[in-house]
This record gives sequence, C-alpha cells and structure tokens, in this order.
Amino acid sequence: MALLPEIRGNLKIRSEPEPFFKAFRRRVASGLLTGTPHRRSNYIATLVDARHLSVRAADWKSAINVGLNDLDFGYAGDGILRYRVRYWRWTIYCLALGAVLAAIGIALVLTFDVRGYLTAAPGRMLWGLSVDQNIILLWAFIVFWGFVWPWLLVALHKRPLHALVKRLVAAVDESVAEL
Repeated sequence: MALLPEIRGNLKIRSEPEPFFKAFRRRVASGLLTGTPHRRSNYIATLVDARHLSVRAADWKSAINVGLNDLDFGYAGDGILRYRVRYWRWTIYCLALGAVLAAIGIALVLTFDVRGYLTAAPGRMLWGLSVDQNIILLWAFIVFWGFVWPWLLVALHKRPLHALVKRLVAAVDESVAEL
C-alpha cells in the first residue's frame, strides 16, 4: 500500500553475510549515515547474527532526520540481501506537524472575521472568486496542508529511502571487499 510507511527490497552484495553484517554494525557504531558520529545519526544495532541485522534510530532526532527508523536486513542466499524499512516515527512527526498547522489554520478562521476581511477589500480575494468561494478555498488549503500533505509525504518518501539503503549497503559492501 502506498501510504503504509514501509519499504522492502532486495540488493545484490558481493560479500559473505557474516563479514557484511559485522561491517554494517561497525558502520552503525561509527555513524550510520555519514560514517562519522553526528547528533542526528544515532542508530543502534538491535539484532545481529550471521544472517540478520536490525538497526533502529536511537532517538527522535535521528528518527525524523531522514526517516530511517527501523531497518531490517536478512541474507537470502546467492548474494541477495533483503531489507525492510519502517518509518512510523517519521510518519507520526509529519502527521503531528500537519495537525498543528491545521489547528492553527482552524483557530485563525474561527477567531477572525474572514468574511468581513474579504468583503472590506475585494482585491484580497484570490483569482476574482467570490467571498464564499475564497472561504471554501481557505478550508480546502487547511484540509490539504493539515491532513492530506503529510500522507503524500509518506508516499513520496519511499523512493529516497530505497536510494539511501542502496547507498549504505553499497558503501559497506565495498568496505568489506577492500579488506
């Protein structure tokens, strides 16, 4: 489902699974995203064995940085690495931010005399629409930015996450090959 905050995929690696997972764990310890420690790249390896690795964002700053909240790897054999990323904490942040924006918009519309404001200066109305049409448009903006846009962000975030996982796996696989 497009709105579910999860991605899955398979990648080809040249390394054997055990050295790959050990190297990936070292990468997690040294700073997953850049290979160096950073306050918004705090990840921990939660499950490590010869054929599996799970990595989790250790705090909210890391969880909302790029949305790489929970990353699971499993070696499927024949050089195939399966991965799954779940980004519920990033999604919750987006939804909460959208709800705050919607609440501000609703509070402003209900507090101020929008109809009187628009009627007093017809030049304030958008695209020559009527006062009622402008108010409907205002409510549509509030609904879109507060409730629709966060879910579109969830769907749009999938492609960059696939690219990030691919880049991280390639960097670790290359580092194992150099040993």
